[in-house]
Amino acid sequence: MTGTRPSVRRAVRRLASDLRAGWALLAGELRQSGWLDFGAFRWRDLAVNQAVRAAVGVITPLVIGVVTGKIEYGSYAALGALPAGFVSFRGVSRTRVVAVFLAAAGMSLSTFTGATTAQAAPWLLVPVVLIWAYAAGLIASLGPTALAVSLQWPVALLIGSALPLAPGPAAIRAALVLAGGLWQCVLVVSSWTVNRGSAERAALAASYSSLAGYAADLAAGRQGPPAPRQLAGTYALADPNPLVRTAARLHMLDLARESERIRATLTALGTGWAVGSASASGRRVLTEVAAVLREISSALTGRPQQRRAHLSAAVGALSEITVATGTRWQWAGEALLGQLRSACRIAARLQAVESTGGDRAPLAPIGQGWIRDARLTVRASLGTSSETGRHALRLAVLAALAEIIVQATGLGHGYWAVLTVFIVLRPDYSSTLYRGLQRAAGTVVGAGLGVATVQLTHVGQSALLAGIAISLVAAYAVFTVNFLLYAVFLTDFVVVLLALLGLPPEPTALARLAGTAIGTGIAVLGYVLWPTWEGTSAAEKFARLYAAQGRYAVALLRTYTRPDKRDARQLGSLQLAARRARIDAEASADRLAGQPDHPPVTAALARALASAGHRIALALLTLSAVPVPSAADLSAESMQERPATASRIPLQASADQLAIAIEVATQQLADSLRDGADSVGLNRDSLPRLRPLQQSLLAAAGTGPGGAIGSSTAALADATDGLVDAIDTAADVLANPAIH
Repeated sequence: MTGTRPSVRRAVRRLASDLRAGWALLAGELRQSGWLDFGAFRWRDLAVNQAVRAAVGVITPLVIGVVTGKIEYGSYAALGALPAGFVSFRGVSRTRVVAVFLAAAGMSLSTFTGATTAQAAPWLLVPVVLIWAYAAGLIASLGPTALAVSLQWPVALLIGSALPLAPGPAAIRAALVLAGGLWQCVLVVSSWTVNRGSAERAALAASYSSLAGYAADLAAGRQGPPAPRQLAGTYALADPNPLVRTAARLHMLDLARESERIRATLTALGTGWAVGSASASGRRVLTEVAAVLREISSALTGRPQQRRAHLSAAVGALSEITVATGTRWQWAGEALLGQLRSACRIAARLQAVESTGGDRAPLAPIGQGWIRDARLTVRASLGTSSETGRHALRLAVLAALAEIIVQATGLGHGYWAVLTVFIVLRPDYSSTLYRGLQRAAGTVVGAGLGVATVQLTHVGQSALLAGIAISLVAAYAVFTVNFLLYAVFLTDFVVVLLALLGLPPEPTALARLAGTAIGTGIAVLGYVLWPTWEGTSAAEKFARLYAAQGRYAVALLRTYTRPDKRDARQLGSLQLAARRARIDAEASADRLAGQPDHPPVTAALARALASAGHRIALALLTLSAVPVPSAADLSAESMQERPATASRIPLQASADQLAIAIEVATQQLADSLRDGADSVGLNRDSLPRLRPLQQSLLAAAGTGPGGAIGSSTAALADATDGLVDAIDTAADVLANPAIH
């Protein structure tokens, strides 16, 4: 009993501290002159072509409904096509179709459930909303695409509850909603015939263009980090257009893999010259390399008659580049030129295949094992121990609270208040606050625009449908540009659509405004009273970062002396896991900058940890570019002529010892972050000493003249030196967190 009282007092003090911090942050934001933040306007993300396709998916059932005199049925199908259209912006090819199908199927079931529950017992909507909200919050742990899909289900549930129906009519409405979503699937699939390989080409071109910019930055002495996310081409080719011919698809995959190798070698080259100061000849090589990469990019996106000219220009410029001999990083320069020549050859073969045609073989099944992985991820998110679990529970409680208020007050169009909670509430504080303000402002403007659009009925239904089409295209096009603009045009569409169903626009607009205000207030106030500070979840994200980077480093070191056992797929999987962990950790550090400091990770500590993680990532990129000795070079016969220090057994033993020590060190870094409930701390003396082991590895690598191992010793030295230094830096940060 006595033991529980201190823990209760600590929990009460923690809650009081959270409340004070939340109110202080909210008050500070409102005192600032620019508290109504309209958000960033990312015009480069304007998606006109996709917007037109998605808008056609919504307008088509409306037009059919008007022509056949079944405007109600057409509107129901449009309500299914509208959110499915937003989901169709996710994924690449087949994954996009799967996402739209799952959204449509879930919306159909939700529509039936909402309509029949509202008809039979409206108060039963409270537990139903709670269950749907908790499920949507948990599924969000599977990623942005899963979040986009699962969010449509409670939205359909609430819209369905606005028009109660008996099971028979509700089933018809659910079928129409499903038909609208499946129509969007058909449009996505039909776009494959129009866009046959151009999206993959554009993504590859973007990859090589970004590599050109990276090389130019290195030439100018700027050591900015390469983007931690996957190169665009690699991402697109993971789910290619099924109608792309087999040979062309394979060449595109080869180009994507080559871009990854070029990225690693550029990092190795830049790291080496950052250490040894790039010479004028080195800067010249990087400048010329950037020009070659730009030509390759242009050869991938230009018109067919222009591609050959760009590729010839790339080959010609490449033939003029020479790497100075006898330099410390000669191997990296020569490797880079070889990779560029390979990219040019692959691009030429791609052009030849596309001009002559070829067969089309079936693609491998997508997402093998994704069901098992999804189940494990969701299971790990249950309860309140994870950020996703806490957010799902908060979302469920606040959505149910909003539904209780709606049921108790009889608010007209009250479903919009609950729906706003789903749209506004996010796991982090700043997104919830600013998203709520942007949605409120967008709704005010959009409601007025919707009332004005309805006036087109005096001109005729054709004019009204044209107005709806314009609003739809605009809403879809700015969906990824700015949330406020999206809210404006979406509100306009909803007001007009309800007018088509016979609901007067002015009361609808006013009800929409009231619902948005109530829902936004519940979401923001709920977060203030029940915060999930990023500092509490950032520790886990940085722990995952260091653990993932440690596993990748261990795999690279162990395969260095075992080239015959080098598994490219396993290394790629480990590299991808490290990149994802780095993206999450750096995003967490960015969010912490907008929140009051909350243990165990403060904003300053997060910046220091992210910096150390970035340095580890650069060292790993360099290590991945180090030339691996062939199995023949490491055979017993070839080793007989090498110095004793260069024999295989000492080299493997030294590499394994360093790998084990790095594995232990990074795991201890992760454990120190996970174990600290109120603060982080690391016993620096408990970590293995990495520097002596790194020196032993270099001694074992040997410097035999002409040897495969000796020729890459300099590269191995700098890569492992940077890796050890970065891990030691992270250890120093965690050993003394108070000074950061």
